[in-house]
Amino acid sequence: MSSSTTNGSSSEQDPVLRSIAETKATYKRLGNSGLRVSVPIFGAMSFGDPAWQPWVIDEEKALPLLKAAYDRGLNTWDTANVYSNGVSEEIIGKAIKKYEIPRNKIVILSKCYGYVGEDPSIRGIMYGQDIAKSKDYVNRGGEFYSPHLICDAQFE
Repeated sequence: MSSSTTNGSSSEQDPVLRSIAETKATYKRLGNSGLRVSVPIFGAMSFGDPAWQPWVIDEEKALPLLKAAYDRGLNTWDTANVYSNGVSEEIIGKAIKKYEIPRNKIVILSKCYGYVGEDPSIRGIMYGQDIAKSKDYVNRGGEFYSPHLICDAQFE
C-alpha cells in the first residue's frame, strides 16, 4: 500500500487506509445470507472461570484478547452457553461494553446445548441426560435455556 492516497492524504491520516492496514483477517460470506464473517473466527471457549476447567482464563486476561482480536479485524466470536456455564458469554458482553465495540460490527456465534450449571465448577455434560431429572436443572438445558443469550434480530 502506498503511503498516500489519490487525493494526497497520507495513510496515517486517512481512517479507511489506516483500518485496511490494521486488518489482519480476511472475510467470507456466510452462505447466501450476505453476512461476512472473519477468517479466522475467534474462539472464546477458554474464557470464563478456571473452576470450570483449569485451562480457562479469567475476565481480566480475556478482555484484552477480545479487544486485540477486534482491533485486528476478527469480527466473528464463537462461544456457547456451556462454556464456563455462561461466563464466556458474559465476558464477551463486558468486552463489547468496556471497549465500546459497535454491536453491528461483530458477529457472535453462541451455541445453546447441554445443561448450564448455576456455579462455574459444575459441568452438566458429566451427568448426561440424568441431570434433567433434577428439580434444579429441569429447564436449564440447551435450546430451552441460555441465561445470557440476547437476540437482536430486527424484523421489518
